[in-house]
Amino acid sequence: MSDLDRFRGTWRDGWFVVPHHVLFSDVDAYGHVNNAVYFTYFEWGRIQLWFDLTEWGGAGDLGFIVARAECDFKKQLAMEPIEICTRIGEMGTSSLEYLTEIRRSNGEVAATGRVVTVLFDWERQAKKAIGDDLRARVASRQRVV
Repeated sequence: MSDLDRFRGTWRDGWFVVPHHVLFSDVDAYGHVNNAVYFTYFEWGRIQLWFDLTEWGGAGDLGFIVARAECDFKKQLAMEPIEICTRIGEMGTSSLEYLTEIRRSNGEVAATGRVVTVLFDWERQAKKAIGDDLRARVASRQRVV
């Protein structure tokens, strides 16, 4: 496994799991991760999952905008390895719900998040419907065997 492969996400138990390490710039004067940084972790996991689902071809392929974001903080994090675990929750006509858990290396959940996005056509500047192909890819990848 190459160094790059170690930081790519993989599917595990219905979650897309991205390994990460808390950086010095993520922590505040008290030595724990600042609350706003969790949303950056959620974003990284969400984008990596999106690229896996859509076979990303470039920055223009980010076909969604964020409509709502929330976080429940459960444990403090310091400079340590973490996993950003993301999966799709509810799918509406044009909206996707991303559910995220930030896990410590021992599996302990440090935070949970929920981000609702809306599929968006950047050229038309309008929302767009979720296609059957995307629904099928989500179902097949999140299936726990």
